Amino acid sequence: MLTLAGCVARTQEYHCKQDLNAAETFELQITPTSLVYRGRNFRFKEETGTRRRYQDAGSENEIEFNPIDGRLLLRGPSGSLGWSCTRYEGIKSN
Repeated sequence: MLTLAGCVARTQEYHCKQDLNAAETFELQITPTSLVYRGRNFRFKEETGTRRRYQDAGSENEIEFNPIDGRLLLRGPSGSLGWSCTRYEGIKSN
């Protein structure tokens, strides 16, 4: 008999660098239902293979993220921008 006591969804944290300007960095937080990019919340939209797509509630912007290779692509009406992300290992201390 298998008994599940509960499920805890952990927030995964990444450090990302812009492809065209490595000095441009930010922190990325992902839960099973959302992604936080520079203080903006993106809701989970769909998953295809290893890629997850998120939609900004307040605009047409979308984020596609592949947690396997750390590639993030921000798409919007004015074009797209690519980032490389590395997952934090362990728990960050405040």
